[in-house]
Amino acid sequence: MKFKLVSYNLCPFVQQVFIALSLKDLDFDIEYIDLLSPPTWFTKASPLKKVPILFAGANQVLFESIAIIEFIEDYAELKTYPSNLFERSRDRAWIQFINQLMWSLYDLSIKGSEEEYSSTVGELHKKLDELEAASNGGKYLFGDSFSLVEAAIAPLLLRLNYIDEVAPGLLDMKRHSNICRANYELMADTNVRRSIHTDLKQAYYKLLGKRQGYLSAFLHDKFKSPEEIPLRY
Repeated sequence: MKFKLVSYNLCPFVQQVFIALSLKDLDFDIEYIDLLSPPTWFTKASPLKKVPILFAGANQVLFESIAIIEFIEDYAELKTYPSNLFERSRDRAWIQFINQLMWSLYDLSIKGSEEEYSSTVGELHKKLDELEAASNGGKYLFGDSFSLVEAAIAPLLLRLNYIDEVAPGLLDMKRHSNICRANYELMADTNVRRSIHTDLKQAYYKLLGKRQGYLSAFLHDKFKSPEEIPLRY
């Protein structure tokens, strides 16, 4: 079956699906759309009017990243969820947790004062503490094999890396050594690197600049762009 992934270049949830498809070595194309002026076929196909959506064959379409990733896991010959029932359910729960962290990162980017920003960083670190405590100290978060948890967290870590480059302090090797080790491995992974849109870093900095939060003060003027960019990613 041939797949088509519909994307907006800044969306971390699309990137999760891309990594899962690539990891499973499935045949797929990717089409980028303008969410500010989406094509009619997209608004008809996506009940939530959001990306990602995945076309499976000619007439079947799925929406919501977690549902798509679950479908990919069931469809592909290569299985990356653990065979143990408890561990499989645990991984699904942590994927949900990671997706909530994506929105914590959004909150971080819109805080207007240094005090609000620092408080939000503290809350983010507490959530990362939970993930750190659950990790078993392998090559990745839950062992030495690349799992769907890694597909889920890689886009989050990539954006944390981008922010940390301009406003250091988000990634603490002493406090979150397991997460930082997984981060190092994931940023070098072929499937993760393939998922990174060519202008993602600059586009993300422009998005942060457009939000005009405290973080925008750390950005070069060229990233404080007035151009129209959807704000939610």
